[in-house]
Amino acid sequence: MVKHGEGLGYEIVKAVNNGEIIEPITAEKVTELCKIKKFNATKNHIKVILSNATENTHSPTYKKYFKRIGRGEYELLDEYRERDYYYWLNVDIEEYEWSFSDLKVGRSQIYSNLNEDGSKRKNQSCFENINIGDKVVAYETGQIDAITAICEVVNKQDKDGEIIVEFRKTIDLENFLSLDKMKVEKELEDCKVIGFHRGTIFQLDKEHFYTIRKMVEEINTPLDYTKEFDKAVNDSLRLSSEERRRRLENKKNNIPEKVDRVSSGFKRDPDVVAEVLIRADGECERCGNTAPFKRACDGSPYLEVHHKIRLADGGEDTLENAIAICPNCHRELHFG
Repeated sequence: MVKHGEGLGYEIVKAVNNGEIIEPITAEKVTELCKIKKFNATKNHIKVILSNATENTHSPTYKKYFKRIGRGEYELLDEYRERDYYYWLNVDIEEYEWSFSDLKVGRSQIYSNLNEDGSKRKNQSCFENINIGDKVVAYETGQIDAITAICEVVNKQDKDGEIIVEFRKTIDLENFLSLDKMKVEKELEDCKVIGFHRGTIFQLDKEHFYTIRKMVEEINTPLDYTKEFDKAVNDSLRLSSEERRRRLENKKNNIPEKVDRVSSGFKRDPDVVAEVLIRADGECERCGNTAPFKRACDGSPYLEVHHKIRLADGGEDTLENAIAICPNCHRELHFG
């Protein structure tokens, strides 16, 4: 049993590498790991472990495993990662009704290796090789043509020839990194993806990923990411159905507020998302099938909340206008 010191730090390293902890590492996630693994560690001790294994100034017996990336948030140092794979993900915002630039930090989106007609997308080897923990830059095509977010792979399922990969947004950007700026960056001169990126996903060299990451950081000021929407949905799920419905009945306006940046999105109601997911109880409300897989982060059934009348078309963010559906039904509704 792991009790203290370097042992727990190493267990955290293993948990990150095998997908049991999704970065950023926090005291809350380590506490949950300790409960599952039955490790004997207090909350205060966990905080000390993370701090000491980051700064390595309190005691020479602590090995430095992590780097601090925010208040109470840490990442694994590169030398302790079991694999280093990085990817470029294309997002055609003219084809979908969503974009990574509109998603809150902590929210996720899935991609399939199959097109809507069942044919295979380009670069199948990338879908086969990509794995939980891999880092991804999200590039939005169309009017933007820029890197709009940094993501991480948090789940992968391979069933009946279809590979489904779930990407979680980990870093939001106020200022996007344009393709034109990347084209004139000397350190990206030999990056083939920048010159040709037709398709869905491409593997990036490690040095190119971190060059893009550095360029992104240079044009963006650090922000305190609280993952408001993600937290709000989780908070809402802890309420009773009666409490959620009471709050929804007291809403004065069912048309969500629109937020404009380089692209625009809607501030969706977390109570609607939570209540619809609870109502579905793990089954697609369109085809009746069980959710195709469970999220690696919390074991909950993966369903997507879809608005019957699109918000972009003036649809209301209400229980009556929303259904929880499986990814296949979601694609059929948009492209079938």
